[in-house]
Parts: sequence; structure tokens; C-alpha cells
Amino acid sequence: MKAKEHHGRAARTATRWENMPAQHKMSPVAKSVLVAAGLLLMGLAGFVTYTGDYIFAAHWTVFIRFPGMLEGQYYFFPIWWVTIGLPLLLFGLGWFFPAFRNAVRAPWRQPKFAVPLVTVLILFAFTMQPWEYASTPAWDTGSKMVFYLTLAGTGFILFLTGFYEKLRFLDQPLARAYQWLMALDRRTFMLLIFGFTFLVANLISLFVFEHMPHIQDSISQLFQARIFATGRLHLTTPCFPDFFDYTHIINNGYWYSQYLFLHSLFLLIGVFAGIPWIINPLLGALTIPAIYALGRKLYGERTGRLAGILACLTPFIFDMSSEYMNHSGALLFTTLFILFYFRTLDLGRWYDPLVAGLALGLVANIRPYTALAIGGPFAIYGLYRAVKEPRRLIPKFGLMVILMAAVTSFIFVYNWLTNGNPLLFGYVVKWGPGHEIGFGKSGWGAEHTPFRGLINTGNDMNLMNKFLYEWPIPSLLPIAVLFAARTKNHKDWLLLASSVSLSAAYFFYWFHNVCFGPRFLYESSACLILLTVRGGQELGTFLRRTCQMKISDKSAATFVRRVWLIMTIIMLGVGLPPLFRTYHMYGNVDGTLVRTVRQAGLKNSLVFCHHFGNGFSANTLNLDGDVVYAKDYGILNAALTIAYPDRHYYYANKDTLRPLANIDYPHSQLKRALDEMTEFLSDTLTHSYNTIIWPFKDIPIQEFDSSGPRIIDFRDISAEIFTNRHTPDDYLPAIACWILNDEREHLRLFSFMNDLQNVIAGDYKFTLLSVTSEGTGAVYDISTVSGNEVTVPNQPGPMPIR
Repeated sequence: MKAKEHHGRAARTATRWENMPAQHKMSPVAKSVLVAAGLLLMGLAGFVTYTGDYIFAAHWTVFIRFPGMLEGQYYFFPIWWVTIGLPLLLFGLGWFFPAFRNAVRAPWRQPKFAVPLVTVLILFAFTMQPWEYASTPAWDTGSKMVFYLTLAGTGFILFLTGFYEKLRFLDQPLARAYQWLMALDRRTFMLLIFGFTFLVANLISLFVFEHMPHIQDSISQLFQARIFATGRLHLTTPCFPDFFDYTHIINNGYWYSQYLFLHSLFLLIGVFAGIPWIINPLLGALTIPAIYALGRKLYGERTGRLAGILACLTPFIFDMSSEYMNHSGALLFTTLFILFYFRTLDLGRWYDPLVAGLALGLVANIRPYTALAIGGPFAIYGLYRAVKEPRRLIPKFGLMVILMAAVTSFIFVYNWLTNGNPLLFGYVVKWGPGHEIGFGKSGWGAEHTPFRGLINTGNDMNLMNKFLYEWPIPSLLPIAVLFAARTKNHKDWLLLASSVSLSAAYFFYWFHNVCFGPRFLYESSACLILLTVRGGQELGTFLRRTCQMKISDKSAATFVRRVWLIMTIIMLGVGLPPLFRTYHMYGNVDGTLVRTVRQAGLKNSLVFCHHFGNGFSANTLNLDGDVVYAKDYGILNAALTIAYPDRHYYYANKDTLRPLANIDYPHSQLKRALDEMTEFLSDTLTHSYNTIIWPFKDIPIQEFDSSGPRIIDFRDISAEIFTNRHTPDDYLPAIACWILNDEREHLRLFSFMNDLQNVIAGDYKFTLLSVTSEGTGAVYDISTVSGNEVTVPNQPGPMPIR
């Protein structure tokens, strides 16, 4: 009763922000100045995100180039001048207002308010610290994200401070829209948010991605779906496989994707229907009603509907749902798992734990590490609840775990059928040991360390602050408000724990990149959206309790609605267009090359692609189409003409298409170089070598004694060494026949032979024996370093031998 009376007094004495006493109000001139300054900063932020030609931030530095300055010439200054200076400016301006001063001082009077506030501020500051490597490309740096958010956020706050009173014209339309959405029956509301998301994702899929997979992961998984459509798990490696290699596709005698099967099975439905591009928009659209249902289950109808509306206006979701990435299905089943997990905790139906276990098992069949990370906090909380209610919950959780384990076991069956070992994942088959989780692992990058894990985690937070909503303020700010308000709702904490667990899991993973934002954290989107809505709902509580401000929940809700609408408009006008421009060429892939080929009416042709991602998915699985697309390897292209004789040969790069003359193998430079190197080998004491390394297994050395040294091509020896099945020493001494500027996938070690000089690289010595008459090939002796070599000092990279 007392609590109700206290709340009533607070509501009665509450003051709308726009009706503050006159002595607290600003003059019209001051408001105009703030609005102008805010628009200027937001305009500058928009300019930064639209183009990086004149001002951008990278590697903790802001670069400015004025018109008339030379290309590459910039003025520059530390980014801290902006990321610290502008917040301090806001703080200083706010200090002129008594209400602000009182709000800042209030939490420090009681530790119960100060401690959570300080903790949240420290963690939020971590997410706004630019995290990146010195080698990170400028467009992926945390500095770029934080610089934009600081400019846009400061400008937005200044604009709002000066213009807030004039936004009251929005209140009635927003209230009517809100009441209309809340009055819809559940089925209509779910169909509305589903249909809206499905439409938006399909439009982006068509106009931005051109219904094509752009990312290597997507190309790989669509390829696997097409293989499944033939009733097989893999294909046989084609002749001259180098020309058809693609990232994340295994091509070692069998040809198939390195990824698990489930997302490709979903794409298979679209492949059968001839519309594979529709699957991800469908998965994304189904996720939105699931988020609504989860919010309704945890917090009630109002929160569920707000979460559903926010979810279908979340760029992170509708952008990811427009391409072919497997994260879309993983988020859908993650959301269903959490929903039915909470239903299991309540007096739900008998099938609730079964659906929860099935959903988490399906996540595992798409992204097993993500399933482990997401499920961890729920498992711990489930044990806690099971101890308190063993008779009711242990049987339910038992069913959940059994079905989850049964579904997850398909991973091991698939590994056994494709990789030959239930515990051997495709990642390791493709890239070798080191691709796993943990410190000291490196895959193809630098060795993973805790420091690198910290940088990766921080960069993910930078990315999440921008890419989740594309608002002018950091996306995680409303969540910070929720926990600064000292929420005691265990559901809030459990959703946060699941999100933090996913981020913490990837702290231990060596690989990190920017792809649709922080894609490894995508499966936490449902939790973050719900926590965002909860943060907006708890804003009034935070301001009243922590900051001791006199404000009602109604005034706080009015503020949130106004701010959200303006931020959504900024997202549509400033955030999305540059993203769509980037996504149209994502992965350096678009539809231009294939369109150019089709418009040219090519028939019976072999097209060598500058970037193979533009043509890979246009090939038939048997590589026997009227037009076959292959990787461009320059002089080496002649080798593939052996498999495709009597065709027309072209080089293609986007809208450039030109015929290639004299490329057929019998008349090519490649054949002349191989013939000369074969002649050199026949005159050399090759029996003193263990191995002859030859350019192509599919072009064997002619008239050579098979009882002599082992003959292996660069592709196979590179794969054996890269995957740690052998070491270079196992093949030495070796004689290598090298085609200059060979850009196929091989050990970087061999690239030193392009220099046409004797070199030492690490523990290995390369001695030049012969160069072909046209300068296109070279023969090298490769042996271990004896220690008696005299090298040229102070040389970077491999050391030339005198």
C-alpha cells in the first residue's frame, strides 16, 4: 500500500520535461544554437559514413583531407579528441542546468545506486573504446564505428535538447499507431510483422544482393545444397581442381562444403523450387514472431509486441536474412529454444521440453559452438531450478537433454560420412589442425592469445553498437540503462548472461572479421532486442530512483517514443544507404560478370574470372555447361584448355569481357615452359633427389623414369604440409619446377622462387638451377640450410645468397 501511495505522489508531482520551470528553460536563441550544432554534427557523421574520401577514422586517428589536397595527404589528430572531447562538452553544457547537476549528484548519495551505475558505465565505456589491430583495414576498425557514433550521438543529443518541445506534434500519431498495434489480435499482429520482414528481406535480396550469395560461407553452403539436390553428400574433385577451388570448400578428391549440413538442407528446399534465395528471408521472417512470442512469455503482451516491432526494424536481422548466411536459421532456433525453455520452467505442456531440446539441437547442427555458448547459462540456471523442484523439473530437463543430444548426434554421423571420422570437422579437413578453439591456435592467421581475444571482443562490441540498429546512439545504451536501474528480474539477467556467454565464447576463437557486423554474436539478437525494450520501459524508474528526477512513466514513455521514431528515420536515411552500397559489392561479388557474359550471348565458352566468386555459383555441378567459369591464373590458364578443348576462351572482370588468343595448351607458353623444364630434368641427376615438385598432377612429366624420385605437384605438397600431415623435410632434397607468378593456393614458401635468385627462407635453401628461355619458368634445388651459406645482410624477408 505504501509503495502504491509513493508511486502516486511521484506521478502527481512529476513534471514533463517540456514544462520545466521558467528558470530552467533555455532561450530560443540557445535552443536554435543547439539544434544547429546538433544537425551539423549529425550531418558530419552522415558524411563520414557515406564517404571516407575527406574525413575518416582508423587506427585511433582521425584523418581529414580538404579539397585541393593531394591524394593520400591528410591532416590528422588522435581520435580521443573526439571520443573524449565531445562527451565532456555535453557534460559541461549539461552542468549549466540544475536538473542535470542534481541528476548527476544523486546516485553518489547511496552506494546501492552508485555501484551498479559505475559498473555499467565502465562496461559501456569498454564497448565505446576503439578496438582494432594495427593491421585492420580502415573500413573495419573500431575507430570508424566509434567515431561515427560519437559524432552522431553528440549531435543527436544536442538536437534533441533544443528541439524536444517541438516534437510534441508526434505524440498523437504515435499514440494512435501504438494503440492500433496493441489492439490487433495476436494472429493478425504476428502475420503483420512476419509479412513486413519477409517483404523487406526479399527486396534487399533482390535489389542489393541480386539473389546471389556474396560471402564465401554462403557460396559454400549453397554449393552443398545443390550437391544434396543430386542425392549425394559430395562430388568427385574435377580435373585441374585449382581452377575451381573456393574458400571454405573442400577439394581433396571429394568436393563439398566444410560446413555442417543443416543450413544447406534448408537451402535445398529452395534449390528444388528454383528459388534458393527465398529461404533466408523466410527464416528471418519466422524469427520475428518467435521474438514476439518470447517477449510475451517473459514480460507480457505489451513488451512482446514492442519487441516484435523493434525486431522487424532491426537492420542486423533483415540484412542478415537477405543473403544466404547460416546465422538466420541459428537465430530462429535459438529464439525457439529460449521460448520453450521458459515454458518448460512454468507449468507448460509435455512437449515444451521436447521442442526446447529439438531447437537447441538444431542450432548445434548449424553452429555447434554457438549452441554450446547460448545454452550454457540456461543449463546452469536449469540445474539451480531442478535442485529446488526436482520432482517437477528433473523429468522435463531429462527429456530436453535427451532430445537435444539425439539431434546433436547427427553432427557426428555427418562427419563420419563426409570426413571419415565422427570427431573430424570439415574446418580441420580444409585448413588443418589449429582451426579449433583455444589459445595457441592460429588457423591461417596469427597465433591466438588472450590479448587478441580481448581486441576481438572489444571490436565486436564496437560493431554491435552500430550494426544492431544503425541508430545515431550506441545500440547497447538502452540495455545499459536497464541494468543501471538495478533490475531484479531474473529473466533480464538470464538473457544478458546468454548474450555475454556467446561473446565470451568467441573470446577463445582465433578468427575475427566484420561481416554484416559482429556476425558471431548474431544469435544473441533476440535477447538484445528484448533487453532494449526493457531498457526503454525502465527509463522512468532509472531517472526517478537513481537520478532522483521527478518524472512519470508516462513522460518517459513519451520521450522513448519520440526518440525512437527520430532514430528510426535516421537509420533509414543515414545508416542503411551506405550499408546497402557496401553489401551490393560484399565479398567483391555482384551480378555484373554473369550479366555481361549472358548479354554477350557466349556459347561453348570457358571464362576465366578475375574474382571467382562472381562465377562460381553460375557453374553446373558437373562443370559441363555451355559457359564454364574458372579462376584466372594467367599463363597457367592454358592447362585447363586440355579439359575443355575446342571452346572459346575469355577473361572476365565485372563488365570487362575479352577473348584470349593462343591460350590452347598445345600452342601455349605454359607448354613450352614445361617442355623446357622436362628436358632440363632429363639432363639432371634427379636420382639424387627425393622429390620432384611439378606444377600440375593432371599434366604428368612425359617420358620420365617412374622408378626415380617421387613426383608431386605444388597443390598436393602444400596441402600435406599446411594440414600438418607432413613437413617440408619429408620431401627434401627436392627439385622444383616453378611457373613464375603462380597465384594458386600454395605455401607462401614457394612464392620466393618468383625472385629468380638463390634465397634462404627459414630453414630452407632455394638454389636457382635454370630459367626457361621465355622467362616464364624456373627450376630450383630445395634443401635444408647447412649453416655454411653466406647471405646478403640487412635484407627483409628471404635472404639472398651470395
